[in-house]
Amino acid sequence: MGGGRLADGDLGGPLRVTTHNRARMDGGAGHRGRTGRSVGSAWHIGSPLWSLPLVMGLCLTYPRPAASQSTVTFDFDSGIPALARGQTTPFDQTSSVLTAHFSSPTGASFSIQSDTSTGFKLSQFSGNYIYQNDLNRDPLDIKFSQAVQSITLTFATADFQQVEVPTTIQLTAYVDSTAAHAVGSATAHGTYGSDTMPMGTLTFSAGGQSFNLVEIAIPFQPLGAADFLVDNIRVTLSPVLTTVSDASFAPKVALAASMIVAGFGQNLSSSTATAPPGQLPTSLAGITVKVKDSTGAERPCPLWFVSPGQINYYIPDGTAAGAALVTVANPSQTVAAGQLQIDPVSPGLFSANGNGQGVAAALAVWVKLDGTQTFQYVFLPGCVPGSCVSTALDMGAPGDRLYLELFGTGVRGRSSLGAVSATIGGVSVPVEYAGPVAGMTGLDQVNLAVPTALAGRGAADVLLSVDGKLSNPVRVSFK
Repeated sequence: MGGGRLADGDLGGPLRVTTHNRARMDGGAGHRGRTGRSVGSAWHIGSPLWSLPLVMGLCLTYPRPAASQSTVTFDFDSGIPALARGQTTPFDQTSSVLTAHFSSPTGASFSIQSDTSTGFKLSQFSGNYIYQNDLNRDPLDIKFSQAVQSITLTFATADFQQVEVPTTIQLTAYVDSTAAHAVGSATAHGTYGSDTMPMGTLTFSAGGQSFNLVEIAIPFQPLGAADFLVDNIRVTLSPVLTTVSDASFAPKVALAASMIVAGFGQNLSSSTATAPPGQLPTSLAGITVKVKDSTGAERPCPLWFVSPGQINYYIPDGTAAGAALVTVANPSQTVAAGQLQIDPVSPGLFSANGNGQGVAAALAVWVKLDGTQTFQYVFLPGCVPGSCVSTALDMGAPGDRLYLELFGTGVRGRSSLGAVSATIGGVSVPVEYAGPVAGMTGLDQVNLAVPTALAGRGAADVLLSVDGKLSNPVRVSFK
């Protein structure tokens, strides 16, 4: 599968093996055959022409995320870690599956207090609460570790029975931690009663949209209070979509634009559907996936597969580096959301086992002195994903040059070919090409020249480094 020359002209190497035709993993054409022309039937992993056993086999082996509570409460009495009275922001609190980071963008100080420490009477608070330490109308930011869909909190404004109309408090929700893209806001004011201050409840919902940052503040108003106090923050979680590389399946790893990925969750779709051959729709079985990047640009994602538990999708070209939000929606509502970190590269290599482990989903190509090429799979043909093993490779006849054609995703954004390096069994090997496969959405190819010193080595791990980021190891074998 020669990847084709890149714009910067750095391909190098003699390989020009056809990109669109590979024998299936059904034993139909697994022995050596001449390349440079169509060979066997299509064998593709993760592109619209790739066979489902490898694409979906990858997904089936990935552990499903645990079900999360739909509502989480922060009351400053029972979270982790325990908060001492007088403790000031910034600090984190974890309740159940969610962590909230409390801070002020102006650097103002908020602290944990209670009626015992302040001498107030605030009957709607449960115990400890957040108290604003100054009179400067400073905002309080709450950043959540995963997307939420609604928030309700109990508040008091420091009117001290001094004005006739209780002060308005405002909450603004943002789609990401940059506070650059608001999804909406809500206001409320408390009512006077037997408490020291007017108290009330403030609720915000984004109508099915997800957000992970809120800012609470008192906007300027004549005769209004400057301080506020907050307790009993209740948020409704967005169902979580956990996204990983469709090649490596490495957890908690930054991803990249123009990359094939797999998202996992619960109740993502009411049915299972696969994209028609040769097509990548942005809506499949009524499900759409969108990625909003760090600049606020939102793009629809091409889809290979949707089901109740998984979605295979493509991170769109042009997605900016930084924090991003992915949302899954049906025609009536958002059904899941997740946080992504986008980097320029995120190298992952496909394995024949369909789980990013074991023998590589790769080809060995021998180039003879007269320029003819022959190939062999590096795995035993006919295997079932999950049970594939290596087939030992020889170095060919005297004068032959042996190359490995590895397939992956998240590689094409590399800064230069010189920023890509590889080892086989710990031995550095030349990288002849690292970039996209023409006509195959998201599929990348890496061509490695195999030194004769690896003859007789037996099983050896192949490891790729792209701009300092390591891939998952995959295995080949030499005799």
